[in-house]
Amino acid sequence: MPLHLLVLCVPAFLVAAAGLLAGFVFLGSLRLPRVQRCGAATLILPLTGEAAGLGDLLRAIEAQSLAPRRLLICLESRDDPAHARATRLAGETTLPIEIVIAGEASHCAQKCRNQIAGLQRIDAADQVVILLDADIAPPRWWLSALATPILDGSADVVTGYRWPTIDGGAFAAHLAAAIDRGIALLPRLAGFQVTWGGSLALSPAALARLGAGRVLADTLSDDCTIGAQAATLGLRVLTRRALLVPTPANGGVAAVWRFGRRQYQIIRVYRPGLWWLALLAVSARLLAWAILLAQLEQWWARLALLGLLACALLATLLQTLVGRRLGFAEPPALTLGQAALCLFRPLVDAFHWSLVVAAADARRIRWGHITYRVTGPAQIAIASRRRWP
Repeated sequence: MPLHLLVLCVPAFLVAAAGLLAGFVFLGSLRLPRVQRCGAATLILPLTGEAAGLGDLLRAIEAQSLAPRRLLICLESRDDPAHARATRLAGETTLPIEIVIAGEASHCAQKCRNQIAGLQRIDAADQVVILLDADIAPPRWWLSALATPILDGSADVVTGYRWPTIDGGAFAAHLAAAIDRGIALLPRLAGFQVTWGGSLALSPAALARLGAGRVLADTLSDDCTIGAQAATLGLRVLTRRALLVPTPANGGVAAVWRFGRRQYQIIRVYRPGLWWLALLAVSARLLAWAILLAQLEQWWARLALLGLLACALLATLLQTLVGRRLGFAEPPALTLGQAALCLFRPLVDAFHWSLVVAAADARRIRWGHITYRVTGPAQIAIASRRRWP
């Protein structure tokens, strides 16, 4: 038995064991929200493009157990295709909706420019401010779970994370879930100052201390920047386990790859330590797969390979149980699809590794119809902007 090859595989087993431990801890500590406070919550939704899921999102917000005070839909311009869609749908819902024109960004992400325009509408009647993404599919207790810790004074900032859903059983959605659900169950260590802009609640006092309009004016990442500033100011940031928000994967495999690469590019710029950690973890797994598959005629390699596959299968089971506890149970066929994908885990890890490695160059980041030139965390410029037809 070549001992040096086994030693090279040890980091992969440590990564797998750490992921399983995180999954067990997450599941054991997961509780659905039981307390609901009442209060005035304003939602800020930056929107662009076709916005195909906007109707579903508005219906989900309309069904919330905590009714929002208003929804601010913030757009780049009236030429943005999202403007016509938002205007039409605003007339078909009972939600109090205001459409805000932000103008074009010059030294920040267009998303951040849109958010700034929304934040400028916040007034003394607002008790909670919610930043959200347009691609989420929130359950009816989502808004309450975000707002309640702010309203009862136990937190200054509340956040969660996305939970990739497998609508229709598309392969790209399975692939996204196989990668991102494991990340969703990892602990949010305070040292990494992580928040998620897809569901982020802030108190008006926290917004004032953060100077959110100012700090968003020269950044590409709303969540990383707000998270870092909140840590600097000593604000109480709460990451709620129950706030794993269903998020469908849009497009095919190429779209999932572009999304993943962009996420890792942003991490490369704003949380380089996390990027290096991801690179080392995924590289360790990929190296182990390569060694074990190359030595497959050896009994020890087959045994180790079965061990890694068993870890992947157990991690999928834990993710399934987390989804069910949150009320996101999937049909058996989709669960079996995720389990079957474990047999191809080396290919999934190779796909994941390609995202991380491709993000090593974060000097140009394409996001929607805009390509950004990035020379530093607060040095953002527009490299090119595709005009709307």
